[in-house]
Amino acid sequence: RPDGLVLCPAVGTRVEDLRALTDTGTPIVQLSREVIGSGLDFVGAEDETGTRLAVTHLIELGHRRIAFFGGVDGASTSDNRRRAYRATMAAHGAPVDPALVFPGWGRRETGLRAIDAALDLPDPPTAAVCFNDVTAFGAMLGLYRRGLKPGQDFALVGCDDTLEASQWHPGLTSLRHTVPPGPVAADVLFQRLRDPRQAQQRRAIAPLLIVRGTPQPPRA
Repeated sequence: RPDGLVLCPAVGTRVEDLRALTDTGTPIVQLSREVIGSGLDFVGAEDETGTRLAVTHLIELGHRRIAFFGGVDGASTSDNRRRAYRATMAAHGAPVDPALVFPGWGRRETGLRAIDAALDLPDPPTAAVCFNDVTAFGAMLGLYRRGLKPGQDFALVGCDDTLEASQWHPGLTSLRHTVPPGPVAADVLFQRLRDPRQAQQRRAIAPLLIVRGTPQPPRA
């Protein structure tokens, strides 16, 4: 059997679902997604901090109707980001409208569907924070299909700062991990192997907002 595991829990994973693994005594580090109450070490992004940075940036540009594209219930990453989205909007006195939350897996199709549905609303948003870059790419494609320009006609912010984010025109503004999470997870696992009785570790990596061309002030 393995000496240790780095595990990204599937969406909807419960504490009892992990019991077959934890009962073996094998050291486990959760990566990216977290099962609350599992007692296992965790390494991932500061999801709430990142979303707060993204929403605040859009509000400071003048946006008030801001949507959230992507994310599914039961994933800690989605739950954290959507919670921070609502809290940050409320903190700035911006309307928190449930109609502006468009759930879905982090795929281009989600972004495509979300941007079409958002723009067809009677009072459409002018901007969106996306669950990840791939969802944002889908939204950008949807804007181009409608003869609109990302940033100029609709502001977007992604998450993960993938290489492709800098290759689009305009470049996608996105949230970047300040430290790669994989090596951190490996380090935490080796620490656990050396001392199985140490206290639970939770390493949340701070994000950095990489500003490019997709968020611009809303049109008058």
